[in-house]
Amino acid sequence: MPRPISRRSLLMGMSSVSALAMLSGCSSGPRATDRTQQLVWSTYNVGTGTYNDLAAVANTLTGKTGRQIRLMTSDTGIGRLAPLINGTAQYSRAGDEYYYAFEGNDEFASEQWGPQPLRQVWTPPGNYGVLVRKDSGIETVADLKGKKYPRLVASTSMNRKLEAILNYGGLTGSDVEMVDISYGGQIEAVKTGQLDAMYQNVVGANVEELASQYPIRWLDLGGNDQSRYETWEELAPMVIPGRFTDGAGMADGESAVNMQYSIPLTTLAERPYDEVTRLVTAMDKYFEDYKNATPDAKNFAFDQILLDPMVVPFHEAMVDFLKEKGRWTKDLQTRNDALLDREQRMAEAWPDFWEQHKNDPEVPAKWVDWKRENLPKLPTIDDLPNSSDNGGAA
Repeated sequence: MPRPISRRSLLMGMSSVSALAMLSGCSSGPRATDRTQQLVWSTYNVGTGTYNDLAAVANTLTGKTGRQIRLMTSDTGIGRLAPLINGTAQYSRAGDEYYYAFEGNDEFASEQWGPQPLRQVWTPPGNYGVLVRKDSGIETVADLKGKKYPRLVASTSMNRKLEAILNYGGLTGSDVEMVDISYGGQIEAVKTGQLDAMYQNVVGANVEELASQYPIRWLDLGGNDQSRYETWEELAPMVIPGRFTDGAGMADGESAVNMQYSIPLTTLAERPYDEVTRLVTAMDKYFEDYKNATPDAKNFAFDQILLDPMVVPFHEAMVDFLKEKGRWTKDLQTRNDALLDREQRMAEAWPDFWEQHKNDPEVPAKWVDWKRENLPKLPTIDDLPNSSDNGGAA
């Protein structure tokens, strides 16, 4: 779907001034489309596990390939994706806002956004969940009732997961005291008692520092009661329950279950095929050089990347790379094709839909309803007959 200049200009203004300053003016030139240009990747703030992983990859590729890669940070979902859409960044490792932007849901159901032609490039698995201080007396999700619980500013994707976690414990948002806070502000809030719980990657410098000062506990999301997960498909379709070890504050041999999903490296559909091919080839080729740089860098291994659940299509260059390496299946192709068809249908419908509903405060909900009524149901890979090696890390 064509993007008018006015939209691009408006989104440019959404990029943080500090991030642009950090890039030393690199965004003022043309978009990086050849090997002489540096690449810009947008992601989470310095100190997060997501940032640390990406910095390790970027530094390795810069050193090995000679193409400079710079990181651009933001503490909000919009702030991480806007640079990708407006051309300041060429790749983004954002949170699940990549999915909501693809769908045009929630804050993306607006004149400035609408459904976006995003593509997955590399999909390392990770584990994320809710932690509490051990001295809080909170041992299970149900114990969060009446406690101070985060509502993350401009981060719809994580807020939906936070809701799904409450649902696991038989709670809803009305059962807790919601505290509006930024993702990066949670650590200090837990230290001071402004929050009783926080949402976080299980590894990362910030959470390791917290655990060194205050013993922490990861709330377990395991068990055989499938009713606990009833709302997860709607609230967090990219998530599966996953067991992890070696999380911050965990003893040797200790494990727990929380949310496993990928925070993928993404780009736009228009990104040049040859460039993406070079990138994924280099990420695989030089894996041994960065795999030990951070606790989670090992998850960037090609045989670990997650292919299912798939909620946004893969870039065609990555599809061909997966085929060459023997990890692409008929079922994955069916799902990918269905997502491409969904993207086209959404792009065609959005302009008229927006024109008809732009003054309606309920436009996000009505857009979801329209899609439910007018778009084919996406095939679930587990229900397809040819399922084989569709996942990654178990």
